[in-house]
Amino acid sequence: MAVRISSGAAVADRVPAIAAVLRRIATDPGAPLVAAVIGPGGTGKTALLDAVAREYENAGIVLIRAGGDRPVPIDRLDPGKAVLVDDAHRLDAAFLDTLRAFAEAEPVRLVLGYRPWPRPSSLAALTAAVARRRVTVVVSHLDAAAVAARVSANLGCEPPAGLVDLVHAQSGGLPALVDLVTQALRDSGRFDPRRPTEFHKPQQITVSATLAERLRHRVDALEPDVYRLLEAMAVGAALDADLLAALLGTETAGLTSTVEAARATGLVTDAGELIPFVGSLFLRLMPMLRSRELQRQLAGIELDRGGSVLAAGRRLLGTGASGAQVARVLDAAAGEAAGQSPALAAELLAGSVEAGRAPREVAGRRSRAVALAGDLDQALRLADQVIDDPTAPDREQAVATVAAVLAHRGLLARSADLHRCLSPAQAVLAVPALVGTGALDDAKAVLDKAVDTAGGPATLQAGAATLMAQGMLASVAGPAPAALSHLVRAASLLEPVAATVLLPDTPAALTALVAVQCGEFALADDALRRAAAGQHGGRAAQPRHLLLHGWLELARGRLGAVRGVLARAARSGIRLEPRDELFAAALGMGLARRCNDAAALTATWARARGALVAYPTDLYTLLPLGELTAGAALLGEQDWVASQLAEAEALLELLGDPALWAVPLRWSRLHAALAAGPPEEAVRHAEALATARSAGPFAGALADAAQSWLQVSSGAVDADVVVAAARRLNDVGLSWEAAQLAGQAAAVSVDRRAVTLLHACARTFSPTATAADTVPGPVSGYADGAEPPSENQHDQHPVPRLSTVESTPAVSPVPAGGPDDADPSVLSERELEIGELILAGLTYNQIGQRLYISGKTVEHHVARIRRRLDVNTRKELFDRLRSVLAESRTAAS
Repeated sequence: MAVRISSGAAVADRVPAIAAVLRRIATDPGAPLVAAVIGPGGTGKTALLDAVAREYENAGIVLIRAGGDRPVPIDRLDPGKAVLVDDAHRLDAAFLDTLRAFAEAEPVRLVLGYRPWPRPSSLAALTAAVARRRVTVVVSHLDAAAVAARVSANLGCEPPAGLVDLVHAQSGGLPALVDLVTQALRDSGRFDPRRPTEFHKPQQITVSATLAERLRHRVDALEPDVYRLLEAMAVGAALDADLLAALLGTETAGLTSTVEAARATGLVTDAGELIPFVGSLFLRLMPMLRSRELQRQLAGIELDRGGSVLAAGRRLLGTGASGAQVARVLDAAAGEAAGQSPALAAELLAGSVEAGRAPREVAGRRSRAVALAGDLDQALRLADQVIDDPTAPDREQAVATVAAVLAHRGLLARSADLHRCLSPAQAVLAVPALVGTGALDDAKAVLDKAVDTAGGPATLQAGAATLMAQGMLASVAGPAPAALSHLVRAASLLEPVAATVLLPDTPAALTALVAVQCGEFALADDALRRAAAGQHGGRAAQPRHLLLHGWLELARGRLGAVRGVLARAARSGIRLEPRDELFAAALGMGLARRCNDAAALTATWARARGALVAYPTDLYTLLPLGELTAGAALLGEQDWVASQLAEAEALLELLGDPALWAVPLRWSRLHAALAAGPPEEAVRHAEALATARSAGPFAGALADAAQSWLQVSSGAVDADVVVAAARRLNDVGLSWEAAQLAGQAAAVSVDRRAVTLLHACARTFSPTATAADTVPGPVSGYADGAEPPSENQHDQHPVPRLSTVESTPAVSPVPAGGPDDADPSVLSERELEIGELILAGLTYNQIGQRLYISGKTVEHHVARIRRRLDVNTRKELFDRLRSVLAESRTAAS
């Protein structure tokens, strides 16, 4: 099998010991020398002997070359000649004894090359006889640096790290195979030395039929026992004596020599693993039925031994192997994978069905694994096969899966009913759904029963479920800190197994919901980040965590981050479940409302209406319902949310009007009433907020701000009161809300001192954001071909009130380059910011409202921009602004 390498010099350079031998010969070629070059096949022994031979020939020394297949006549041995023997391990005992006598008789020049196995007694005697004079050179598989050097020499360029890593992994560092793999990558077109930075890494490495046939004769030349061992290793057998003895039908004692002989071929690494390229070669050359039979036998042996069969199961996937034993192995492997990778578990269970297992026997477990992998439709189809059969295997898993999926789709009552059909430990998962639908007495009864019937140590999931139940009950009947304490502990307890536990909602998501509604934003942020990093709830829960994080950023006023969340959700390609779709639609509405973008608000409303219809009202949708209510009021679409609001009011009343859940909805409804009236509706919600003032700092801040908003809406502004209310909003994390309150108060105030104070307050509290964060819309030109507004439009539009939403054209594209003299340093940071908003099509008053300065101040800034850019016409202004802003972005990046 060993393919001899092409360049001996390259190998000699990487082996210091042989380099020393070559220098010794060059210095004194007539001096005695005994050297041994030892290493597995294919590691370059012959190339080193060739390098030695060239040194002797250059010095005029007569050579005698011998090898395993070509021993020389004894009478030709002469101390005046240099004797080089390759594959000495294959020479017969008589010739080796003659070499020993020759080496012992007088000083000689003798260089031997041989493998570490076999070790015939005559070779051992020869090496022992010259041990004191012998120079030993050991060669082995190349390390990564040596592979990189060899690949570079073969290709004539510096190879990318990815290519070197791939060649090293596939060849195992065997020099001969390094060349083969490198050439294969080049021939396949995945690497072109003329473009060394471009490397197209293949998804899977296989040996082509043509290359396999070229190498078949080298595989066939292996000893039969070694051949069979390498076949077994190619299908996944490890170097385990008991396993190999059972698989190969031999005694464990006889395996030692076979394994050492296999290692001596160089086709097995020093760590005892078959080189991947060689494994692919054997699989290509092995008859199909032979490989399937070996895989089946191997899997059966590992299953009978009671050890891990996960590796065996993975190897069986896609091979077409079938039968009861294969199905058992795949089934057992799926059980192991369930705690590590639900997607793999689902694949293994599907494989067991293909191998002959009855689909209904694994449907319950498959439904759970598939749901965790993100395919909720398939999960329901699988569970439906067994959910109505009390005798079906794993029926409880199927029921729990359906209950979790229905919660994702908004059917909380049905989800709770299904959970309550299970054992008390499982039924406790119904409590959050029961609380969310107002069934408070049922929720308490389920929790009490679970606690009373608990026996022995609880699993992590059971403990977390109990804490979640206690937390959600506390959220409607106790203080917020108590609820958060239970929920945070639930998330922490579940964390080690959270990625493989399917739940109606994760502890992290519930923690975030509760935390956002009482102003504990840092706690919500930490819970969601940990959930995303640990993939809590499997793939099915990932959109939930992402969108809740977007909601957290919306509450903080970080609009750029919200836009990023929505973009990520769209790019994922995952169809959002109704619960997630409702949150996504509300996020879009909230973003458009805060950006004062009527076009985006209208476009998002169409999506929101569909989400509202698809998802019934429950406690956990009050946040998006509130945002949609405020947006609908701006659009005059209040009728669309009227029934949902009535259901929400009834639900809150049923739960005792808990402040934690009621206050945020009242706040949103206050803004909806301010935007669309009537005034008494806004007063009613402000009074409700005042009643809940004692619920905590968050509720108190909203209550004070509500009173200030009522004053602002009536035109009576007490600047000091407004500033105090805005400061409280900012203190509880609602910076955007604080800036809006102060900014709107400044817009209606007639006192210059108050306006200045309020504008300064608004700028202080406004969340920091780039212009890209604050300007909505696509980057494909002005909407509907509209021209940018004229510079005197600031006189035509008053500062917008809450009841007014003005359409702003989308952002005009900024060219990649510009005039050579475009220098962003000519404009201040504030002027660059104003320039961005001018290009976005905003009027002076709109820019002033966005930046919390007066429209007149914006006009002064624009006049200064004109002077600094030396422009006269509006077109020149816009062209120069695009160039300067493009330069500014380039410099920033």
